[in-house]
Amino acid sequence: MSQPAPPGAPSREPGVRSPQPPKPPRPSWRELLAAAGTRRMLGLLALLVVAAVVCARLGAWQIDRAFERAEAARASEEAATSGADPVPLASVFEPGAHLMGVHVGVPVTVTGTYEPQEGVLVPGRVVDGQEGYLVVTPLRTDDPDSPWLAVVRGFVTDPADVPAAPDGELTLVGGLDAGEAYVPRAGLAAGELGSISPAYFAGEWGLPIYNAYLVLTDADAPMETVPRPTLDDGGGVDLRNLAYAVEWYVFGLFALVVWYRLVRDEALARREDGEDARP
Repeated sequence: MSQPAPPGAPSREPGVRSPQPPKPPRPSWRELLAAAGTRRMLGLLALLVVAAVVCARLGAWQIDRAFERAEAARASEEAATSGADPVPLASVFEPGAHLMGVHVGVPVTVTGTYEPQEGVLVPGRVVDGQEGYLVVTPLRTDDPDSPWLAVVRGFVTDPADVPAAPDGELTLVGGLDAGEAYVPRAGLAAGELGSISPAYFAGEWGLPIYNAYLVLTDADAPMETVPRPTLDDGGGVDLRNLAYAVEWYVFGLFALVVWYRLVRDEALARREDGEDARP
């Protein structure tokens, strides 16, 4: 059973809303300009403008990153298919450095000696529709400090088909690819590894080591030649970086919106103070 309303309380009838207090009228442009011209608001504006500029620059940087991979892929493809002579490995990058996208697949030459006792097989790879093994053999290069380089000599479907690595000093030609992350896998046989990981090889072979691997242009029979490494352009644009750019622009716009809200509140407060001061 409903209780009677206390004395003085506004009566409410079913289905009838209580009257809402009227919203204060919006401040005029003159009131906004007066509030915005105060020292406090100008100081806040300077800080928020700096924040907005920083957000805009970060957004532009993310847009550049969004298209960077596609541009690197095109540059790599042009360099690899231009028909130019291979360049020395040492002229492309240094041991331990990060391989730039424009250098993926670019033909290089390197001289050194194989260390076949440290070689591994990487199972689960597919070449021309066949699943099999990449044959990876370390090369001790003749560059200063003799850095190690992992070399993909070819592809086999049966480990018994792997030929012995050539002896003596060799000059190899192939395309570079960035090293893979170490992926531990259960059930691998002795001498097998789940990925071509220079980080793992560094622990086994020692330092210095190139943070990349070489895919030979021509494999020795009966191995099959592994296709030249390419850099996937990801469809032309990295949508994740593009989304980050939009977020930064929204943050910058939000900083200016915050300042406007503060100025509006200041203008309304100044109006109320003026009305309260009237006789």
